[in-house]
Amino acid sequence: MTDVSALTFDQLTTGLRAWARGLYPLEAAVEVLLAHRGWLHRADFRRATLRISDGRPSCVGIDWAAAAQFAGRAPASGSEIAMLRIAISIAGREIYRPLGDLLSGLDAANITIVLNAIAHTAGWHERGTVALITGGFDALTPA
Repeated sequence: MTDVSALTFDQLTTGLRAWARGLYPLEAAVEVLLAHRGWLHRADFRRATLRISDGRPSCVGIDWAAAAQFAGRAPASGSEIAMLRIAISIAGREIYRPLGDLLSGLDAANITIVLNAIAHTAGWHERGTVALITGGFDALTPA
């Protein structure tokens, strides 16, 4: 079996996308981790949460239960933990943290990643739906 810590980022990207393909929440959760990049570069995270199917790096999966446990003990910044917990939640695991708390410490780049993941989970990419998200609620609510 291939050691997950030996895989390149490109191999992880290919393997994770292949594993999640067709399941919008998993696709979105994987894309959060890929876009954020920090977690997938950490050997401790890889060893604790990533699994290689059939010894082939072309199919790498995430053990979301292990990721949730890891998030509870990992040394990381608040925004790094928040992004991991958001990915875990999008993948369908309960995280026992209010979403508002997780979002409150994120910068614009990470908020954009999360918003794109939410839209993907809802299938917007299939419908070609695009929305302006920076205008606030006033832009969405008729006077």
